[in-house]
Amino acid sequence: MEKNNTKVHVEHLKKSFGKLEVLKDISMDITEGEVVVLLGPSGSGKSTFLRCLNQLETATSGSIIVDGFDVTDKHTDINKVRENIGMVFQHFNLFPHMSVIDNIMLAPVELKKMTKEEAHEKGMQLLARVGMQEKSDVYPPQLSGGQKQRVAIARSLCMNPEVLLFDEPTSALDPEMVGEVLNVMKNLAKTGLTMIIVTHEMAFARDVSTRTIFMDSGYVAEDAAPSELFTNPKNPRTREFLKRYLAG
Repeated sequence: MEKNNTKVHVEHLKKSFGKLEVLKDISMDITEGEVVVLLGPSGSGKSTFLRCLNQLETATSGSIIVDGFDVTDKHTDINKVRENIGMVFQHFNLFPHMSVIDNIMLAPVELKKMTKEEAHEKGMQLLARVGMQEKSDVYPPQLSGGQKQRVAIARSLCMNPEVLLFDEPTSALDPEMVGEVLNVMKNLAKTGLTMIIVTHEMAFARDVSTRTIFMDSGYVAEDAAPSELFTNPKNPRTREFLKRYLAG
């Protein structure tokens, strides 16, 4: 790749589960600092696409280069690449038997990125950033869904990722908790971190993304600036989807 500021380069990506082809032919470049939101109906391939980027799903064909590493090459040390790709899941994936701060410190200490002292200091800074510093010694089962998700975001940030993936981070939350997580994400978007977000939060997508991609049936149906996609969608499927969601 000639352009140094390309963080994610995807070429002719396909993914099948048995006979079901979920991703049919995806190509795109995502540059440093972009906040890309993936929209689309359930089953359109959004989460599968995200999971292929860090090899939680193995691509059937095509190539994916993240931060200069070809993640589809069998010789690539995917664990090394994952150190630079943070992921925030729908269901938080925190260890229930470990305190909040221990959850955050685990990866950087285990991977010898930081000493325990450094990881603790960094973890406390990140908890302050997401408004959770007072809960550092609490265990995940004692937290609300919104609090767990804010801890999960802090945990991802503790590895200093180059790219941060969000897979429907608010879909498992009660409606009153959605705002607190979206606020943390809005603040993150202002820092210049490269973010790729699967969400159904339309107002958030419109306000925060620098680029909005509408996926349908395993294809990228439309890829545009949010101002364009939300006010003047070119694809009939995008129009239909937005009409249904924005009306609801």
